[in-house]
Formats: sequence, C-alpha cells, structure tokens
Amino acid sequence: MIRSKNYRKNALLRKSKLVFTSERILNKRPKGNRCSPWGTMHLLLYLKILQDFESGELSPDQEVIFPKEVQNEFGTLRSTKSLWGEKRLLSEILNQAISFNAPDCITALFAVYDGWENTRKKLNQLAVQLNVSVFSRLAPTGRNKETQLTNIYDYYKIGLAFLELKPISHYFIKNRTHIIHDKVLDPPMDMNFDNTIISSIFWGTKQNDGFLFKKNGQIIECSLVINGDSIEDTVQTALNEIEIDDEFLSHQLEEEKRNVPFNEWLSSNFEGYFLNEKLLKKPLEVNHMALDMPMVEIRGMENVGIVSLKAEHYRSLIPYTSRNIHSNTAIMNSKSKNRISLIITDEPIVELQETIPQFIVPETLQFCHDYISYMREIYKGKLIGITGSAGKSSTRLMMSHLLKDEGSVWENYSNANLHYPTFSLSMEISNNYDFIVFEGAAAAMNSLGYGNNAYLWRPDVAIITSFGSAHAATGIERNLRVKKQLFYGVKEGGYAVINGDIDPEYLREFIKTAKSLNLTIYMYSIENTGLDCYVKNKKVMKYGTEVTFSLFEKEVSFVLKTDSDGQIQNAMGSLLALECIGFSAEKHAYKFSEYESFERILKPKQQRINGVEITLIDDTHNSSIEATINGINHFASKKKFYTGTKLLVLGEVADLQGQSVMQHKRLEPAINEANADKVILYGEPFKSVELVSRNVVHCETKEDVVQEIKKSITEDSLVFVKGSAGIRFYDVVDMLEKESIKQEGNVR
Repeated sequence: MIRSKNYRKNALLRKSKLVFTSERILNKRPKGNRCSPWGTMHLLLYLKILQDFESGELSPDQEVIFPKEVQNEFGTLRSTKSLWGEKRLLSEILNQAISFNAPDCITALFAVYDGWENTRKKLNQLAVQLNVSVFSRLAPTGRNKETQLTNIYDYYKIGLAFLELKPISHYFIKNRTHIIHDKVLDPPMDMNFDNTIISSIFWGTKQNDGFLFKKNGQIIECSLVINGDSIEDTVQTALNEIEIDDEFLSHQLEEEKRNVPFNEWLSSNFEGYFLNEKLLKKPLEVNHMALDMPMVEIRGMENVGIVSLKAEHYRSLIPYTSRNIHSNTAIMNSKSKNRISLIITDEPIVELQETIPQFIVPETLQFCHDYISYMREIYKGKLIGITGSAGKSSTRLMMSHLLKDEGSVWENYSNANLHYPTFSLSMEISNNYDFIVFEGAAAAMNSLGYGNNAYLWRPDVAIITSFGSAHAATGIERNLRVKKQLFYGVKEGGYAVINGDIDPEYLREFIKTAKSLNLTIYMYSIENTGLDCYVKNKKVMKYGTEVTFSLFEKEVSFVLKTDSDGQIQNAMGSLLALECIGFSAEKHAYKFSEYESFERILKPKQQRINGVEITLIDDTHNSSIEATINGINHFASKKKFYTGTKLLVLGEVADLQGQSVMQHKRLEPAINEANADKVILYGEPFKSVELVSRNVVHCETKEDVVQEIKKSITEDSLVFVKGSAGIRFYDVVDMLEKESIKQEGNVR
C-alpha cells in the first residue's frame, strides 16, 4: 500500500528485494529506482576484514583494543556499552557488530586499520573496485545521514562480493548470542529456525535492510531486502513469506502528476516550500527542467524549471573543478532569465523573489535525483543507453536519425557524455519525448555523487559499441568494470546489444554481466556469421559503402556514406536496438543513405592546393586505438579510387599515459597493410612504432605535418587525417583548408 503522497516514501524508499547467486539474479527486479537512506561503509568494513582473514593479512584471534572514540557510542541505540581500552578478539567484535548492528563495535573495528582515516582510505579503494556510490559512503557506521542514499544495486554488488568469499567465512557473520560484561545479549532476530540460513547481516532502525545468505544445495543464495518495516518484516520478505507488489505504482504516480497543477504536485511529492506564493496565482507552466543556463540557451528552452546547485554538490559531480560559487550566482547573472518560469534552490534568491517563483528545498542535488527517478518511473517512451570505447556518439546519432520520423527524441548535445552533463540531461526525462537516447562515457557510470547514472536512466536497451584502450590512463580493467555498469540500470525484460567483434577476453565479461541481470542479449559482427546480426556482403564505393547483412536471418541492405568498419558496426547495433523497441530494421535501414555524422568523422573534403585537386578525409573528431585502426582500414579500402599519391597522416592518440607506446604499437599491422605511398606521423609514441614502409616521416610540429602533406600531394591525391581532439590534430585540417581557400583566392 502507498503510505503517503511523498514520492520518497511512495516509491524511492519502497520496500524492494533482490535474490541472487554469484551467477545471476533469481527474482524480478524492482520496476523503478529503489534506494535506502542507510549507508554502505559498515558493510564494506565487514567485507574487507573477511577478505583479509582469507588472505592472512588479519587473524580472527588477534586482540583489538577499543579506541577512545567508542565513548561516543556508549549510550547509543544497540551499543554493547564497550569501554575505552577494553580488549576483545577481532572475530568476536566483528560478529557483535553484525549480530547487534552495534555502533561501538563498528567503531572499534576501525582500530584494526589504525583508525578511521586509514580505514576510510581502504574502504574507499574497495568501493571504487565495486563501483559503489560516493553518497552511500557518508556515515562511517552506515547510519542515516543528510544527503546519504544507497541504491539497491550498490548493495547488490556488495552482496556479490560476500558470495565470492569462502563458505567458512560465513561462520564469522552468522548472528549469535554473546555474553558481554556478564550480560547475555541476543541478536534481534533468532535465525536458527531455518538450518539452510548460513549467515545474515541486518542494519537500520525501524526502516530495516538486510542480507540473508542461504544454502540451496551446493549453491549459496543471497536475499537482499531494503526498506523493510522492521527486522521481522525484512526476514519474512527475504524468505518469500511477504510478497512485494509495485505493479501499478507507475500508473498511480502518473495519475497523481496528471491531475494536479504543477506547483501542487511539486510540493506534495518533494520536501520544500514556495518562497512567494503570491506568484502562484497564475498557473505555473514548466515545460523543461535543467541544471545549468548554457543548456537552456543551447537548446532554446522556454518555461524552464532551473535547479540551482551549491558549489560543493557541483564539485561532487565534476572531479578536479575549482568552482566555489552557488549556481544562484549564475542564474542572477544570466541574460536569459526570461526563459525561467521556476527556480528550485536550497538558498532563496532574494533579488528575484518578486519576479520568479522559487521552490526552496533542503538539498537541490537530492531533489534532482528524486525528480529524475519520479519522471523516469512514469515515462512511457523508450530509452536507449549507449557506451563503448569508440562509436558512442555515432551510434547515438544513428539511433536519433532512424527514430526522428517516429516521434520526438531527447539526446546528448555534441558529445557531452561525462557524469555531470548526463546527470543534467536526465533532468529533462519526460513524456514530452517519445524516445530518449543517451550516450555515456565510463565517467557517466562511475561512483560520483549518487553513482551510476544508468540507475536513473533505466534503459530499455543498452548498447556496447566497442571496448579497448580508449582513455586507458584510468586502467583498462577499471574501464571495463565501469562500462559494464550500464547493464545494472537496464529495466527488467530489457536488452543488451553487444558488438561481437570486441576482443573475446573483454566480450566474455560483458556477456557474463548481462546474463547475471537476465537481459536478452543480441550481438552483431562484421565477420562472425554465427551471431544475430552479421555482414554478408560489402560493396565499397568511392563515396560510401553498400552493406548487405543478416538480421535474425532476414537479409537487409543499406548504403552508408561514413563507411568505415566501425561505422558499419555502429549502424548494425542501431538497427538491432531498433528491433528491440518494436520497429522494423528492414523498413528503416534505407534512412542511412541520408545520415550525416559529426563534421569531423570520416568527412571527405575536396580541396585545391599547390594547383592540384585532392580529396582530404577529415577524421579528427576524436580518436582511440580502435577508432584509428578502423580509420586506417577505411583509408586502405578507398585508395583504389584515386590516381594520385595516397597519404596516411596520423596524430597520436591522447589519454593513454603509461600505456601509450604499447597501445600505439598495436597500430603497426594496420599501417603496414594499408600500404600508403607515404605515412606522416605526429607525436612521441609513434617514434617507437616499427613500420615496413621506408617512406615514413615523423614530424615535430603540426606545421611540419602540413608542409609534408603539401610536398607530397599530386593530382587526385587521397589524404587521410586521423588524430585526437585532445592534441587538436584538427588544426592540420584547418591549416590545409585555409591554404586551399587562400590559393583559390589568388587564382581568382
């Protein structure tokens, strides 16, 4: 039953359950974004200690001296009333912390790692490995704390880590009775009534969460319940004695929003108040929601509800920024205030209180999270999420192009795909749009703020375009862990569309994660004819490629102007995703003949330089090793259409740091097989690349690159330019274009 009109209590903090093994989830997943007000640090602490027991770093029998800090917990709820300087065995303190959810025992465990600061560092490292959100880690003991919120999938990932422990480790976390200071202390819930239960962890007051680990034959299952009404209710729910039903919740939420004015809906579902209710005499019209004024201006939005973040919350979503002003200042200084119909802020803007309605909330970032969750829960359209090392933006543009005649589309602008921009874009999720297509870099799904933005998106379809060394500065394995996070947001009954040409080592990991969440998996490939979608024939033309492919054993054809193998893969992934949301790939594939990508993706340009006509292919939008290999192969496929010299011009791939030389050496086979008349290279890593061709030139400056091109071109030359935007390699193209315009002007 719905307990009140407040959205947090109705839905976000609704009782929810996941039952899972180390292999897969066994029950239906919640229909919306579900969270708990409790934290994760206590669970990470228990997990870390058990891992260190198994590795031998810690001994269960070592003594722990209770630190001075336990005095602060002496009279608190569930305290075992431990004393400063008291000694107990580590295994006993660990079990007491778990059996009683005892804050003094949790605090005592910090002493194992030389105090809270060292403990915090170790637990944060573990949290990063598991991709557990920062805002779930605010309270050292896991207590409720302002801003703190833990997504059910953060708990799920911690639960999976407990399942990876050896069975013997569960002995240490099985709830049991203890004698402390001559008093018998029983755990709140006796779990001995079921001999299949091997351990359990419960936390929270009144609103209760818990892990319950059971043996089912040789397999250990975990039942995770959040927001139980009591520990008894949590246990009964975990054991399937109480059913959870949120089947009609989205309908109820939608009805509630539809039938009341916006201002009434806002104040009844989100904590806050209107600063000047006199301004509400006229109906409040809010057609869009945004987090920053530049997006309002770029998109030409009118009647906007603008949410104003305090500086610390802005910084929580953008690492390394030095911004230290409240967004109220940006709103005050904006020349587009006429576009604003509502300001949502945690600090009133007194100067605007007579002109623009203001809804004052305790915390605007928390409001954003809750607002997005509500709007996604009632959203009736289809949402597609996209990630990958290369091809994210192209695939997103292709999806939008295919869908534009079917309805309205909301998507990223340019390639704004990091955490803050995609969180900001999510504010606009609404039934104003038939389709939403979001691309996310790994950073969009990391642990910043409330964590993985895919939790909020809850895609119907998740597309993995590629995976490899792009942005390897953060570590390829870590990048893989984070890219997989897109799947955690996918709705029950959703789809994973995966590029089957990804390196098998990484492909297995994507498939494993998708299977664990019970997603329907479809795969596509240039070469593997055993997959759901594969290329049957390619006819390469001078300005495009005609592709015939099999999709679910149906033969489909299209012509693509931006036609590298990578772009063909992106097109196939888009058509597969289209099928997943109920549209026919056969009836839409023809639209690719009119598809235009970004200006600097495989863009052929006719230029006249030094009195000769050349074709320059500009592929400097951005770069990765995978995209560079695709580009080189594209160059090789187009050479036969040109009678002049064929020049392969490559700038280094940025953001590879310590792996730069090794990753650039992966380009050797493609460059050698391309058999260019001349290879012109720019960037230090290329100096370690070993090439067969003797006609290779290393340039120290971009101006040198331009001069080398001018020196080498002949009539009907093909010049392919590829390099990272991070090193501004597009400057080479711009300099050549200026040269062409200058020479044409002189001729006239």
